[in-house]
Amino acid sequence: MTASAEVTALPLDGVRIVDLTTGLAGPFATRVLAEAGADVVKVEPPGGDPARDERPAGFATWNRSKRSVILDLDTQDGRDALENLLGRADVLAHDLPHARARALGLDPDSVATRLPDVLVATVPSYPAGHPLQDLGASDAMVQAAQGFMDEQQGHRDGPVYIRMPFPSWCAGYLLATGIVARLVQRARHGVVLPVATSVFQGGLAPAALYWQRWERLPPSLTRHTLPKIWPDAALSIFGCSDGRYVQLAGAVGGWIESPPVLEALALADLVDLSEVGVTPQNWETWDAVFRARSSRWWLDALNDADVPCVLVHELGECFTDEQALGNDYVVEVDDPVIGPALQAAAPVATTPAARVPAPVLGTSTVDEVLAGWTAREPAGYVSPPTGDPRPLAGLRVLDFGSVVAGPFGAQCLGDLGADVVKVEPLAGDRGRGLTQFAGCHRAKRSLAIDLKAPVAREVLERLVRSSDVVLHNMRLGPAARLGLDGPGLAATNPDIVFSHVSAYGPRGPMATFPGYDPTAQAMTGWEHANAGVGRTPTWLRNSVFDVQAGLAGALGALLGLHRRATTGTPGEAATSLLAVGINAASEVAVALPARTVTPYPVLSADQTGLDDTHRLYQLADGWILVDAGDQEQTRAFRELLGPDAGRPAEALSVRSVQETLTDLEDAGVAATSVGLDQLDAFMESPVHRELGLSRCLRTRGFGAIDLVAGFWSLGAAPEGESVPDLGEHSREVLAELGYDAAALEPLVDGGVVRLAAPVSEMSA
Repeated sequence: MTASAEVTALPLDGVRIVDLTTGLAGPFATRVLAEAGADVVKVEPPGGDPARDERPAGFATWNRSKRSVILDLDTQDGRDALENLLGRADVLAHDLPHARARALGLDPDSVATRLPDVLVATVPSYPAGHPLQDLGASDAMVQAAQGFMDEQQGHRDGPVYIRMPFPSWCAGYLLATGIVARLVQRARHGVVLPVATSVFQGGLAPAALYWQRWERLPPSLTRHTLPKIWPDAALSIFGCSDGRYVQLAGAVGGWIESPPVLEALALADLVDLSEVGVTPQNWETWDAVFRARSSRWWLDALNDADVPCVLVHELGECFTDEQALGNDYVVEVDDPVIGPALQAAAPVATTPAARVPAPVLGTSTVDEVLAGWTAREPAGYVSPPTGDPRPLAGLRVLDFGSVVAGPFGAQCLGDLGADVVKVEPLAGDRGRGLTQFAGCHRAKRSLAIDLKAPVAREVLERLVRSSDVVLHNMRLGPAARLGLDGPGLAATNPDIVFSHVSAYGPRGPMATFPGYDPTAQAMTGWEHANAGVGRTPTWLRNSVFDVQAGLAGALGALLGLHRRATTGTPGEAATSLLAVGINAASEVAVALPARTVTPYPVLSADQTGLDDTHRLYQLADGWILVDAGDQEQTRAFRELLGPDAGRPAEALSVRSVQETLTDLEDAGVAATSVGLDQLDAFMESPVHRELGLSRCLRTRGFGAIDLVAGFWSLGAAPEGESVPDLGEHSREVLAELGYDAAALEPLVDGGVVRLAAPVSEMSA
């Protein structure tokens, strides 16, 4: 969508990107930027990106709308040709380990010395300064080593292999968002600075919701709402008589347990259980009732009762779902390798973009690219005018969102330097009842106000006029009544940028349905894919689609800011849980006209891995992950086991972790120990503190709190960062809008504005 019918330019028109990334995270990020208007040249080695052969359907989607040139960077000719490209480029994106980047002169400092106008954006496995900064680790290796596989509830005890490469997906959004943020900074101030993230930091983004330690919990919280072993996470998935499964938000949100709903559905057998809800002890009773009827019956009946309920799809099945098709979340592409197919469209809707199939290897030449990239005069970029290197310093963002997705996106804009004002009702955001609140509201200011009160209209208009961005995940109907949709905001402030996060998109039969991370995981096939073949679907408890939707919402806001900075016309953007979920499923495509899903690796029933060389093994004193990177490593692993190659789990079970890892390293096989119970170790690591990945904040509500931060490497963490108490900054924000004490008093006395309780009245 666009801010006005007259706007036809794509947000990144004219931006030139040299893309040295491979695999998933980097190529996905640069493809998103290509379909937002950037001219992306994919530089590949003579053999091409390995994903061309390993994941052809994924490669086809992640590299759409680019050009491909072949350069051998191990030769002087290849390095010289790359230098010529960079001399006319705006952005260099790469995922090289730090030692390799330095050896090629492609680290940010080296590039800045030679080519100060080039923005260097990096997404290696680990950030600079980390002990593993020179390791080119796979997504699975990062998940295992850093304890992410040990955080997921599975069908057995111990760590489970997580089929979704969620750190790479989050890292892709982080890279794209960081690049556009730096481009906004360049357009506003003439400043060119690098941006860095990593696959590890991508994994930390959802960990922010559950890796926390508190001095105290506020009175409204009695327990951690996402503990490591949390049976509630699977209690809202039920089998049906037709062999399909449905996912409700019931055990999470409480709807299905209410007697009126049960009585309306004539479920007399369950009314007596309504007071206690769905529990591990009575789940079989609920499940037996569900299995007596078909999935279609339950979908119709529960949605008629306004209970969120979706069918649990297989991976790729969502590409032909009516809701996905109705919102243009898939696009038909005639790919030169996989043929005509439905592929995932861009996760952020800004303006329609041409979707060119992924390029055949080397179909462009450096000379052809340079012929279109005319030389530019050096821009003479300067240092940040305020001394704050964060790209959004000096901009204000209004966060009207609730729970996770919208607020997480606004928090990311705050991390990038914006002043984020959290506007919430007098009773507070519903998310304050979850400990996840602290993971998506860091570094914001809280204004508690009743926006429905007539006298609040003037306050709201002043807020909107004083701001640059509005980001929220309210339903658009209620938002429009408050003037918080695109037309309403533009009427108040024609320069405002609006980014919206919905559940399933603005059109289609589910447009008005409430949505939750579990329902998005169900619809897009990931509850089946992460469960293991033949097993009951399971939910990834880290709310990964809430987080990715928040990141996509932040990216949409930044694309709108870049358009405003370069054309004078603000942009409007939209994303949804369904949009990011479909993109996370884009390792597959749906072949046409047969409408069959392209092949993909399937997780084993015991949730240990994909095959014998890509799986978890339990050893005598711990767990390891073997993750062979190629056929040579596969051969070496099997040779190492010798006669036991046919029974690797049994053979390795009697060995020690250290002995086995040493032997695997000597054989050249990628492997790592599996981190277990890593929360305390992560928080107490001096390296993580130094890099800003873990922080200890002083707050009114939680006291001292340790939490996850630092999704981008932007230098020192801001001072005074906190998690706001309800209404903690109401007086301060209203004063900035021109409300002195005399004007504020009637708003407070009239119950329109809430001020934070004095510290002395807060529970210890």
